[in-house]
Amino acid sequence: MVSKNPNPGEGFFLDPNGMALPGLGPFVAASTTAPPAEDPAKKVRKPYTITKSRESWTEPEHDKFLEALQLFDRDWKKIEAFVGSKTVIQIRSHAQKYFLKVQKNGTNEHLPPPRPKRKAAHPYPQKASKNGESKLH
Repeated sequence: MVSKNPNPGEGFFLDPNGMALPGLGPFVAASTTAPPAEDPAKKVRKPYTITKSRESWTEPEHDKFLEALQLFDRDWKKIEAFVGSKTVIQIRSHAQKYFLKVQKNGTNEHLPPPRPKRKAAHPYPQKASKNGESKLH
């Protein structure tokens, strides 16, 4: 049986098999107990905080939400002020679920039109049509 020297002499290097190799310098093992170096470039994640307790929507709140949806379409700030007891984030989340439910059920309830998509500032060039004309003029 070969014994491994835990403290090899100067000028020796421990290879992965634990064998000392002459002339390659000392082997320094990384300590697993040392704390990691603080990287100032790494962003520190803010802890998740719940600003309002999760509570289901009451019937009167939902009715106010539906009325506000009729009046203000997707103006979430105005809907928030109208409902009064929910935040914009809660209202948008409720609206998203409500829209999916209405779409799934196929009912004829009022849905405000989706927000118009922004046009790209620099759209990709269009491909030429099959008859050889370019759509770019």
